[in-house]
Amino acid sequence: MSAKSLAVATPSGRGRALLIDDADYSTAVIRQGSPIPWTDTTLATAHFDRVRALLDPDALWVDIRRLFVAHTDARTDLVTAMGARTRVGYPLRTLLTDADVLAASQEMLETVAKTARRQLLLHIPSPASWLSTAHEIAGNPLAEVDADRADSASMYIAEWLGQLGSLPVALILLDARNTPLAETLADYTAVTNVSSHFDWTPAMWNDDGIDTADGHPSIGLIGAEFWTGAADATVPDADVLVTSIPASASPERVLDQLAKLN
Repeated sequence: MSAKSLAVATPSGRGRALLIDDADYSTAVIRQGSPIPWTDTTLATAHFDRVRALLDPDALWVDIRRLFVAHTDARTDLVTAMGARTRVGYPLRTLLTDADVLAASQEMLETVAKTARRQLLLHIPSPASWLSTAHEIAGNPLAEVDADRADSASMYIAEWLGQLGSLPVALILLDARNTPLAETLADYTAVTNVSSHFDWTPAMWNDDGIDTADGHPSIGLIGAEFWTGAADATVPDADVLVTSIPASASPERVLDQLAKLN
């Protein structure tokens, strides 16, 4: 499965696939401010089923950073293990190879996708970003992340992705916005290779937009103002649309704007 299948036929019936970063909005509207229950399969499944019913995205947006932070918040032993060595990359590799986190994540994601009858979009920190964040969580922050360190981190991420081959993933979206290191999709062949192996679409989100690998659908961004009415917003001419709905958006306007995209 990949974004190619969504570009051909959308589960929602829209003319173009719409992928929605709903975490902030669904936390405010669906959960009334309570956090998404990432570590509880039953509760997470119910949450994402409500997201599908309310917003009808063409794939379910899974914020992997929030998912893993939920696990480290609940596991002081894991955080201790991440900080057990000072070697660069050790915290991230320890996090991504933790058997309990992997098993719990696989179970939750498989159940969510099956129940909602949707593919998944895995929104993942870029290698440089995730490497830095993991060191911060472990209490061993890095002064800087260079290209070599980021490349090593990408291999850890690729190894982790290789464990998720049974999941119905449409898109692997690496988020490199607001990072000091300039990152491109071409920098991380380990990630693009594993994506190709499973027929997933890999993409990189930079400050100037989202780039996909050759041969995959183009992705256009709909700005937050589309949902808030703060300014005129255009819908880009692209094969697949991606957008983030702010927590401040009114439910009535969101429904009206969704109807315009049908």
